[in-house]
Amino acid sequence: MDALIVGSNKQPILDYLPDTFLLIDDGALIDAVIIPPRRAVTIFDPKIHSFNPLKGMSYRRARDFITILNAVFPEGESTLTRKNANFVLLEALLNSPKSLDSLVPAKSDGAYVDARQQIQTLLFSPILKNVLTRPTNISFKGIVLAKLDRAALGEFDCFVLANLLISQYKGMVVLPDFGFYACPPHNDLLRQRRLIAGINSFDEVPRFKQNLLLIDTKIPSHCTPEDAKLLAQYTGLMPSSNAYNAFIESCIGG
Repeated sequence: MDALIVGSNKQPILDYLPDTFLLIDDGALIDAVIIPPRRAVTIFDPKIHSFNPLKGMSYRRARDFITILNAVFPEGESTLTRKNANFVLLEALLNSPKSLDSLVPAKSDGAYVDARQQIQTLLFSPILKNVLTRPTNISFKGIVLAKLDRAALGEFDCFVLANLLISQYKGMVVLPDFGFYACPPHNDLLRQRRLIAGINSFDEVPRFKQNLLLIDTKIPSHCTPEDAKLLAQYTGLMPSSNAYNAFIESCIGG
């Protein structure tokens, strides 16, 4: 079941974990997860694990991969050069690519230069190169816990790793910090009801706001007064009624 936790306290997420899931978190919630006995669990470690993000590439996955790159490198996204670079990447991704480091050949054409620069910029990171260019040695079945410490790994590497991990996982995705990791392909997760998300406020995810509000299960947990009023509206409570005021108070303090 999909769910949305709104507010600074993300602890309620633990009450909505399904039998299998991918959880991406800095650490506090992952450390609190209680795994039932005999359940298959993979603890993702970027120093040990690796996977090929191009394996099983399809047209749809290629589009999502490019969208992730555009989110990572937003500079010049409306320019003709970016449009041409995206075409180069799409063509390369649909040509049975073997590995990320050889995806785009070196050419003098501006579109190839831009496309290759994006890929090589990823691989300048020792962590990303280690994870994305070695043979796959991780299972994406069962429960996968990815503890991505942004303080240690950096925001760039964590954003890339998280979104490529999500692209590999077929089940429920749990993102306590959806505001940081949110990326356009996640709209598919919302449509497929495969997302349990936590946000501090709706202001941090304006492009996802309406889709998030369509999630049936919305749990306010130390949220802002503005978000409490919005959630009350979607609950159908009459403004200024006792039930409305009690709901607002519980949202802010709950």
